[in-house]
Amino acid sequence: MEAIQRIRKRDGTVVVFDQNKITNAIFKAAQSVGGKDRKIAQQLSDRVVEELEKLGKTAPSVEEIQDIVEKVLIGQGHASTAKAYILYRQQRSEVRKEKQLVLEKEEIDEVDKRFDVNALRVLKARYLRKDATGKLTETPKQLFTRVAVHAALPDLFYDKRVFDIESRQPENEPESFSPVANEDKYSIGNYILNRYHLEALKRMYDRFNDNKQMRVSWSKFFDMIKKGEFNNYENNVDELYNLMTHKLFMPNTPAIANFGNPLGMGSACFVLRVPDSIEGIMEALKSTAIVFKAGGGMGYNFSELRPEGDFVSSTGGVASGPLSFMRLFDTMTEVIKQGGIRRGANMGILNSNHPDIEKFITAKDGNKALRNFNISVLIMSDFWDYYGKNEPYPLVNPKDGKVVKYVNPRVLFDKIVYQAWESAEPGVIFFDKVNEYNPFFEHLGPIVTTNPCGEVLLYPNEPCNLGSINVWAFARTDYDGNNYVDWESLKIVVKSCTRFLDNVIDVNNFPLKAIEGMSLATRKIGLGVMGVGDLLYELRLPYNTEEGRKFMEQLIEFIAYWSKVESIELAKASKGGLP
Repeated sequence: MEAIQRIRKRDGTVVVFDQNKITNAIFKAAQSVGGKDRKIAQQLSDRVVEELEKLGKTAPSVEEIQDIVEKVLIGQGHASTAKAYILYRQQRSEVRKEKQLVLEKEEIDEVDKRFDVNALRVLKARYLRKDATGKLTETPKQLFTRVAVHAALPDLFYDKRVFDIESRQPENEPESFSPVANEDKYSIGNYILNRYHLEALKRMYDRFNDNKQMRVSWSKFFDMIKKGEFNNYENNVDELYNLMTHKLFMPNTPAIANFGNPLGMGSACFVLRVPDSIEGIMEALKSTAIVFKAGGGMGYNFSELRPEGDFVSSTGGVASGPLSFMRLFDTMTEVIKQGGIRRGANMGILNSNHPDIEKFITAKDGNKALRNFNISVLIMSDFWDYYGKNEPYPLVNPKDGKVVKYVNPRVLFDKIVYQAWESAEPGVIFFDKVNEYNPFFEHLGPIVTTNPCGEVLLYPNEPCNLGSINVWAFARTDYDGNNYVDWESLKIVVKSCTRFLDNVIDVNNFPLKAIEGMSLATRKIGLGVMGVGDLLYELRLPYNTEEGRKFMEQLIEFIAYWSKVESIELAKASKGGLP
């Protein structure tokens, strides 16, 4: 008898044999019929291996292994587990066929297997490359490869062989380089760089060399890549690739759609200032359309705009007010969404002391208007003083700071509460709390705007690079059947995800120069979570209990802490290792 070393998969590829997969399959089948002892699954798995070795093949096929599992289960008196395994095997066969149909493939690979049919349908509809006829030209594995390569490219620029924060190199001589002509001629280990990866490298080189801090000319830099001097960074690509393909983390839509593709923009959302001039408003409208084209969303605070009916000295007419211009942005979003990656999203904010605040609060009554907007009231710091004393609250013209009228603060707040109940709009943002923990307050002033869904508080021209950790993936079961969280693995992934999102800032092809400047100055990322409900279920923690709430607080505190630890390390690396 020969020891099993390899197995032959359905697509013909040969991979290393992993007995744990047999053990897990048996244990899952046993669990479905009430089994709880993993040790029995291990013993049955050992028996399967013994039978496999009798075949005399060093690389049996998957089908041969599954046939023997059925034989061993029945022969060892585990009929109910055998039945569950057979049914599961049949279901998997049907799922494979459905995946082949969705992905237009004859055989599915290891990445296709990890995602359910609905996830693959989403990938096909929104992210996988297609030709002019709509036929798929990319697999999920190829998608995650191009994204991982693109996201790992910035790591090359922190290599001390090419970049020095203290360096001041002379001007490089102008040289020509064509990403199109050099596509597929460069690689990082086994990862081939396409033309868009090469374009990103050249764009980053110019950015990093803005103060002549690159140790080598860009032609020398590309030559180093071609000679394989950065092949050790293949591990960096592997790390980011595994985050996504093992469903531990997923970046926001623009990164998935644009990295390794023509647009190259990986940020999800942005904020723009809307100044009180027709030129400024139209410029913001144009900039938003450009961002929507690449799959981003936009947030705005319209409180600079003078109220409806206010005098306009340049024309002798009257202002139409913030709501009229919000309708303009809403219509543009409706039109441009047809050609973009996804429908554009907007966040419209108005300060609580703006003269048009009452109209703003009811602007989405019944969700009949501003369908492409979320709206929120920015509750100013002084509002609560007037609310507490039940004194008339002044509404102030932003143009000249003069009080236009007074309203009852309690009636105003009740109106907000009612509309939030009636149509889930508007939300509220608390100016004092937002800026109490704002690290840039002394240098950049207060924040008055969020991105479209409110995850990240942003200054004008700031982007947010979002991604979510699948915390459910860190649920584990010990041999006694007890569920727990693998905190050490979660820590490792949190640090990797933080690096991933930080790399997005460096590699990004920003839609506007002003956004590029702010992004590189403040370097904000948005690391979120998904799978919390599933994780709580695995741990048997009810969502609405004190125990459940404490666990969620512990979970988020853990993620926040280790992301900050990694941020500190990244900051040191950007300074060439200086403390």
